[in-house]
Amino acid sequence: MKYTAIIDGQTLELEIDNGGSRIEASVGGRHYVLESRNVEPGLYWFNWNNRSIELSVTPSVDAYVVSVNGHQSSVEILDTRSALRKTAQLGHSGEVELRAPMPGKIVKILVQEGAAIEANHGVLVMEAMKMQNEIKSPKAGVVKRIAVAEAAAVNSGELLAIVE
Repeated sequence: MKYTAIIDGQTLELEIDNGGSRIEASVGGRHYVLESRNVEPGLYWFNWNNRSIELSVTPSVDAYVVSVNGHQSSVEILDTRSALRKTAQLGHSGEVELRAPMPGKIVKILVQEGAAIEANHGVLVMEAMKMQNEIKSPKAGVVKRIAVAEAAAVNSGELLAIVE
């Protein structure tokens, strides 16, 4: 299953396949296989590359506090729908991530990285359910990154572009 994790304010895309005591995860293009055990509520043990890792998780107001080897991080895990809702509710100062609203195919990229664009300017065209949808920038700025290519299939919530 795909998730968006916000760890100490930094957003990461995760894909996790939990097969009981074996977890396979992809984080930032890197693949990990871990052996895992739930020691007690909020306390987990992982074996990765013959390294023993103990992780404690404590719920907080909107996220979790995760402790590993004495280092604490604030972690918020969002499924794709929650991530899309959260992105839509954020103000438009700083970076804005454009994400796929549904599964589909990228038909055309309308701008290049580094291009200056206005609010509501089309960034790319995505086809979903036999309809073409123009994905527009919610703010004026510069296209920092185009994360997909033409003819690429995308999943709901997948990163398409970043406007700064």
